[in-house]
Amino acid sequence: MNREPLPSDVQPTGETWQEIDASIEEIARLSKSDIGPSDFHAEFLRSVVSGLSAVGGMIWAAEFGGLPRLQHRIVPAGMPSPDDADLDLRRLALAAMETGRARLAAPCTAPADGDGAANPTEFLLLVCPWSAEDAMAGAVVVFHRPGDGPEAQRGCLHFLEAMCELLADFHRYRQLRDYRQRAGQWRLLDQFAEQVHHSLDLEATAYTIANEGRRLLECDRVSVLVCRSGKCRLLAVSGVDAVDRRAGTVRHLERLAAAVARFDEPVRHPGREEDRPPEIASQLDAYLDESHARAIAVIPLKAPGKDGGAEGPDRPSTGGRPATLGVLVAERFRGEFGERPPGPDSPVVRHSAVALSNAMELDRVPMARALRCLGKARWFVEIRRFPKTLLALAAVAGVAAFLSLAPADFRIEAPGELQPVVARDVFAPADGVVTEVRTAHGRKVLAGQVVLALENPDLDLEFKRVWGELQTVRKKLASVEAERLQNPRENEEHRRRYGELTAQHEELREQIAGLEAQYAILQKRQSELEVRSPMDGEVLTWNIEQLLEARPVNRGQALMTVADLNGPWQLELRIADHRVAHVLAAQRQSGRSLEVSFVAAGEPSVQRRGVLSRIGMRTEVAEPDGAFVLAYVDIDRNEISSRMPGATATAKIDCGRRSVGYVWLHDLIDAVRIWFWF
Repeated sequence: MNREPLPSDVQPTGETWQEIDASIEEIARLSKSDIGPSDFHAEFLRSVVSGLSAVGGMIWAAEFGGLPRLQHRIVPAGMPSPDDADLDLRRLALAAMETGRARLAAPCTAPADGDGAANPTEFLLLVCPWSAEDAMAGAVVVFHRPGDGPEAQRGCLHFLEAMCELLADFHRYRQLRDYRQRAGQWRLLDQFAEQVHHSLDLEATAYTIANEGRRLLECDRVSVLVCRSGKCRLLAVSGVDAVDRRAGTVRHLERLAAAVARFDEPVRHPGREEDRPPEIASQLDAYLDESHARAIAVIPLKAPGKDGGAEGPDRPSTGGRPATLGVLVAERFRGEFGERPPGPDSPVVRHSAVALSNAMELDRVPMARALRCLGKARWFVEIRRFPKTLLALAAVAGVAAFLSLAPADFRIEAPGELQPVVARDVFAPADGVVTEVRTAHGRKVLAGQVVLALENPDLDLEFKRVWGELQTVRKKLASVEAERLQNPRENEEHRRRYGELTAQHEELREQIAGLEAQYAILQKRQSELEVRSPMDGEVLTWNIEQLLEARPVNRGQALMTVADLNGPWQLELRIADHRVAHVLAAQRQSGRSLEVSFVAAGEPSVQRRGVLSRIGMRTEVAEPDGAFVLAYVDIDRNEISSRMPGATATAKIDCGRRSVGYVWLHDLIDAVRIWFWF
């Protein structure tokens, strides 16, 4: 911007010119930045007041059909109260905007020239309008000290006009950015409308609304629910491939959506809590506690009306109001919604309602998915392809007949381990530290044989304490007995002393009895520090010396395992939880124990047989098998050449004969049944 020379009587110094240039350059830089209007107005007015050595100023913005609105102010000292002066200053700003020219207003002047504008203050007012989009958008009023000459006043007015051009530039740049942003939003909205109306599949439409609508609604998560028969069902959540219907967050969200749908009004949080019905307030609090969202908007999706009020796909409208066919939930986890929170008037919400209504209309048609598939495969029934169609149908019928009629052995496969039936764990009888290991892996032991020695320093200390107290009391008892025997009973004093000695004698005997009982208990506890084998057998625990030597153990802790490898053996199976029902049904139907064939991992070429003896009555969960039920198979010990406890095996349980199709596809059939009924 070119600097207009000031009159000779107001020529500033070089330092003052530098300050003015710096102020203009700073405001010019801010006018092209992304700073907000309030911050820019504050910085602009500060620079103007400082550059003109003024005492205050105001920025007014035009109001449609009324007086200007105050945007920012720096109030000078001695200024009358705003109620007394603001109306006159508004009129002064309005007069400058109507004429489109900058002007000076002398202090304490009445309206002149019939424009109705006056200066009620004791300051010289510099008033300059600013425009945006070829229209007056506001005015700047600066409070200056009176007393400068006419040339100096005009120079100040020129400076204010230059600064107002920068103010106008700021608003023009801001409007341009707003137009570009709106154009980008309209492009995104156009893409969203194209995508959301592309498919008539209900779930696909719901996922498109959730995933594509999240960007336009400027939130962190969008959920789409459909309302049917007074209940809401969650169909899609942005960023999630599948919805876990048993999750607590899902259940609370469905209850909240159902409550909002019944009252048919949008709900926002944060918002006016006193306007919410108690039912919605309780459900909203429960969901917020579960989801930890900072801001949420629950918006009913209305069915598009026909001639002022039509029926929705699942609930007819009443009183000419469109029916609520679903609920859209927008959430933010970092901060609240911006200046335009999601609402029923949002284009995203309106497009979503129309697309969801169309998808729900088609979803109500019986066998809609099958009809769509037939529509895609109509080439299959064309006349010229009819012979091939008959041949394909005959082949399909033949395969179906074979799968449903041909019998086959139905066997349930399960992993397992070979284990001896008689096996016992050796537990620590007391707390202590292992001082000696008297056995090793694979060594045979007898019942009652000491296999480990423990040490408990606290127990040793207590044992010595009780033993010392016992010896001390015994010596006291011997001393009292000797004194009592030597004490004559010739006078009253001697007889009184004899009675005291007798009482001490009885008291010491009681103490000795208590200490001897404690001593016996401590002896028993010390004897328990020798860990003994509970049975005849062989030690199965590997590397027991390194595992237990000098290690502290707790009472009840399993230390090693002893098993009788020469006794009976069994196969411990882990039947998958979703397959155990077939085994139980076959056992009830046959009325006898089921036969089991298995192959050990060490001898894969040898197939052995056993009988299913027991099936657990509870499901257990462990990695990597997941949920399973334990079962035990009685086997012949002599058939096992390599008796290694824990050897893995693969078993097949004979569950009778079923059709070939069921034998091959029973897992798929069970999954379809669960999906259909659940």
